[in-house]
Amino acid sequence: MDKKKIIIVVAVLIVIGGLVWFFSRNDEGGSVGQQVSTLDAVDTVGNFYDQWLKAIKEPTTADPNRVTLMKSPLLSKELRDRLAKESTLGASPDPVLCTTKTPDKITTSRVFEQADAAQLLVMSREKNASEAAIVTLAKDGGWYIDTIECTKGDIPPVREFAFEKEGNLLKGSIPKPFDPKNWHLVFEDNGVKGNVVPLFFDATSQCTSLEGVKAVCKPAEFKEIAKVSVQAQMTERGATVKNLKFIK
Repeated sequence: MDKKKIIIVVAVLIVIGGLVWFFSRNDEGGSVGQQVSTLDAVDTVGNFYDQWLKAIKEPTTADPNRVTLMKSPLLSKELRDRLAKESTLGASPDPVLCTTKTPDKITTSRVFEQADAAQLLVMSREKNASEAAIVTLAKDGGWYIDTIECTKGDIPPVREFAFEKEGNLLKGSIPKPFDPKNWHLVFEDNGVKGNVVPLFFDATSQCTSLEGVKAVCKPAEFKEIAKVSVQAQMTERGATVKNLKFIK
């Protein structure tokens, strides 16, 4: 074999070896590697759950279907493995929606969000719904869904305000991925510090000064790290403030 043929053979073997390594790395045990979403935490969860709900309602026509979604690379490997064991057709409650009855519509609300972790609550929009999915995300260059936990009957009763917390205001100095154009509340929850929620204001938002004067909120006059208590309703974007009180 001449030198030229030897070089060609070696090159082919290198290419083949590289392909074997690539596919074995990304398909160990028949599963795909971990991928992440470039969307924010709420949209990452919302998109996945919208697809899952459609796959349940349209089992023969939905694309992606339920089986494909269970293998989604946007889920952690542990979650994919668990769903493969639990997600038999007709399973009750559904291991992703965590409901015994397929809801017509679902709603997603942020529980907390940090630089490398977030948690959202997904539940039916039906009145008096008590079943919900607690979705925890992790971040590694982008968001992926790490765990899904089902809760039934132990959701706190509906209060006048879905969100009531004390914390500090941040805006321009808020770290990424949060938007420095919006005010945020940084607060502690269940002993975990550094939780963040974006704050939004409208004509009904009332603010109470340190002197006890209550008036329509003027976010332009807020100062960073001011300590406040907030009562708000949660939306997919964050917390819509109803009452904000400055405290010492």
